[in-house]
Amino acid sequence: MKSTAKDVLQYVEENDVKFVKLTFCDLFGRQKNVSIVSQQLPSIFENGYLFNSSAVPGFMSCADDLLLFPDPKTLSVLPWRPQMGEVVSVLTNIKRPNGSFYESDAMHILEVAAAKLAKKGLACEIGTECEFYVFKLDSEGNPTYTPIDNGGYCDSSPDDGGENIRRDIILSLEDMGIVPTASHHEMGPGQNEIDFMPTEPYAAARNLLYFKSAVKNICRLSGMHASFEPKPLREHVGSGLRILVTLEGIGGKASQDALNAFTAGVIGKADEFIAFSNSVPDSYKLLDERRAPARGINHERGSFVRALPSAGGKCRIELNSADCLSNPFLMLALLLEAGIYGIEHGGDVKGNKLPISLGRALDNAEKSEWLKSVLGEGVLGEYVAAKREIAE
Repeated sequence: MKSTAKDVLQYVEENDVKFVKLTFCDLFGRQKNVSIVSQQLPSIFENGYLFNSSAVPGFMSCADDLLLFPDPKTLSVLPWRPQMGEVVSVLTNIKRPNGSFYESDAMHILEVAAAKLAKKGLACEIGTECEFYVFKLDSEGNPTYTPIDNGGYCDSSPDDGGENIRRDIILSLEDMGIVPTASHHEMGPGQNEIDFMPTEPYAAARNLLYFKSAVKNICRLSGMHASFEPKPLREHVGSGLRILVTLEGIGGKASQDALNAFTAGVIGKADEFIAFSNSVPDSYKLLDERRAPARGINHERGSFVRALPSAGGKCRIELNSADCLSNPFLMLALLLEAGIYGIEHGGDVKGNKLPISLGRALDNAEKSEWLKSVLGEGVLGEYVAAKREIAE
């Protein structure tokens, strides 16, 4: 990845880049973009790209048009696009016309959380394990819920009908600068998993965003449909997102007290942030299936938050049953903020049993003074109000 605007502009010129996708997320994690011709990029680096924020879910209460400013560190090729006249994508910061960051920009919210953690003398890396189903298309090219195979856990071809698709996805991700570590067929028919190398939080969220886009595009080009729904098939296992957090001190070992307090904060605040990590009604069917509502520092694999064995001045936490439909930047930001809260309160954080539905999760979020302090009442209120419309 390029690190400065000058580097990006040089790459664009030398590689015959014709279009640049200015990429961002709405408040709920849906990828958005504006495609510009590459000749406009120098001006947009300096002045931004003005867009109609009132048409973007989660931004509708904003009275101003907003500006997209490219982040040169996030340049990525889109390898499934034509090789002649290359297309690239770059993530953008969202700002108001006065230059201030827009409060609903989840990418900025995550950057703030990571900076707060660094001020505590701590750094973290985040790895992910992502599950998804691959279904057939009908004769008119519309998605169905018919899996591409009847394979099971770690099956090989020909029972594993997704082997070639996963290979194509991984090769494309590597071209994008994203490093997968492993892949396999999961337990459900047509269900797959791809795992990723741990990296710093912003890059981990970026990788998730681009991963979902790559999977959907490559499956569609192959005449298939990818689904990240938590429970697309009632009679088969659901798809989750496992998040592995490794925490350590900057420049050396962290105190075990700080590591334990961070873990306690994540566990204690899980009932308040779960509406952001498990953001649709079917998310809670997945939690029930995996027995994830267990509370406390739990070492069982099915627990929603699992404390893993730690050594060498590091702590490791696993968020076991999030899902890929959540906003990755917002979800990881709240995970870090929960850990920071634990550190600031000496690990004395008492949580409640996890909610069993999105509606109850939203009740918890709406009442949370901690979430109001992290996100602001406006952002929290807009998120909760929108999700109420789909809650059971």
